[in-house]
Amino acid sequence: MDDQPDVSVASSPTLAEQTLLKWMAPARPFKVRDRQFFTTIIVIAVLVSILMAFAREWMLIAVIASLIFAYYIWSTVPPEEVEYSITSRGVRVHSQLFRWEDLNQWWMEDKWGQKILTIATPLSVTRRLHLLLGNTDEQQVGQVLEKYLVMEKPAETAIDRAGRWVAEKFPLEASR
Repeated sequence: MDDQPDVSVASSPTLAEQTLLKWMAPARPFKVRDRQFFTTIIVIAVLVSILMAFAREWMLIAVIASLIFAYYIWSTVPPEEVEYSITSRGVRVHSQLFRWEDLNQWWMEDKWGQKILTIATPLSVTRRLHLLLGNTDEQQVGQVLEKYLVMEKPAETAIDRAGRWVAEKFPLEASR
């Protein structure tokens, strides 16, 4: 007979993940841009590239061109619809789970007429999650999140204020 003691490991019952709220919405904010906007961007890029050509910064010119191309693609191709869910374990985006322990605070924003739920994730490479709400009720989302996170919009930084000032003083689109 074996002289080893009978060791039974007591497994703690794991709570099943419960979906508290689920919705479908676009993956990113989207705004249709007109021809004048892209013309303005290209003119600015060409002028900066001419200055960089005098400095013989060929790689910087290539980076500027690639950024303009990428922005053009992002601005002309509508985003796909994705599923967002708030569960008892955290927030799921594209089936990736962000645990409550890794999330800090949340607040609502409005961009181009679209409601966005922003969640701070200070421990992650992704510093903020931006979840479009689509047709989902803001108050319903807030009621669920209040149980797990603090609703607190961070103070505006000097960079935020400078960016807003530049956007107001030098708009790339004509206001209608």
